[in-house]
Amino acid sequence: MNSDYSFLELDALKEVINIGGGNAATSLSQLIDKPVNMGVPVIEMLDYSEVYEQIMPEDAIVRAVMIRMFGDAEGIFLFTVDQKAFENIVTMMIPEEMEYSDALAESALKELVNILVHSFLNAIIKLLDIQLVTSVPLLTKDMFGAIMSSVYLEQGQYDESIMIIKNEFYHAGDRLDSSLYFVPQPGVIEKMFELLGIGGED
Repeated sequence: MNSDYSFLELDALKEVINIGGGNAATSLSQLIDKPVNMGVPVIEMLDYSEVYEQIMPEDAIVRAVMIRMFGDAEGIFLFTVDQKAFENIVTMMIPEEMEYSDALAESALKELVNILVHSFLNAIIKLLDIQLVTSVPLLTKDMFGAIMSSVYLEQGQYDESIMIIKNEFYHAGDRLDSSLYFVPQPGVIEKMFELLGIGGED
C-alpha cells in the first residue's frame, strides 16, 4: 500500500466508497429486479508498477470500460473484467427472455459501470459539495498492461498513484470478480482529504 496516505485518510475514503457501493447495489437491484448484495469495500493506493504485481498480469486479456471525470476534480475511472467475469455480469444484467448479442452484452457492461461510477461520484458530490461530471463510457478489449499504459500515455500529467476500489458484489450467491481503478490528476486525492478535514494527518 502506498505509505503516502494514512490509515485515517484511507478509512475516510472507504466510508465514501461504502456509501457509493451501497447505492450501486440498490440501483443494480432495481434495474435488473433481482437481489444484488455488496461486501465490505477495500481501498488501496498503489504505484503504477505494483498493479501488475498485486492485481493482474500485464498480458491478461480483459474488457475495460473507461469513464473520464471532469469538474472540480479530474481523473479517469477504469473498470476491468476477464472473460468469466464478463459472462457472469452479462448473465446478471440481461433478462433471460432477451435474445443475446455481442452489442447487447457490451451495452450491459457499460451500463453496469455507469451505475457504479455515478453512485460513487454522487456520494462524493454530496459529502464534499463539489461539481463533477463524466464522459460517456468507452469500452475496449486488450491486454491489461496495454490498457493501463494507454491511460498513462494519453494523460501523461497524471499521478503515479492509482486508487484500487474493490467492491465485491454478489448475485445469486456468486461473486462478481472485477476491479474499479481511479487514476487521478496530481493533487486530486490530497484535495479530497483537505475537504474532508483530514489532510496531512498521520
